[in-house]
Amino acid sequence: MRTEDMITSLDQLSDDELMERLRQVRHNREVARPAAARKTAKVEARQSRVKHSTAEKLLAGLSDAERQKLIDQYSQ
Repeated sequence: MRTEDMITSLDQLSDDELMERLRQVRHNREVARPAAARKTAKVEARQSRVKHSTAEKLLAGLSDAERQKLIDQYSQ
């Protein structure tokens, strides 16, 4: 909530004005914050790389028979 949302007394507003004010407050709360979005994207990308590299290492260590068994198990 911003200070400008508290300037007009709620008792002085009509029902339509109250609904509009509520929509504005909700919108302000949900406005995209670019810095937070970038940080979240970086963290997700980093986690994704770690998961992929870990999975690739595990699969590289399997023999052909073990790999085929794993493929058969997940294709059912």
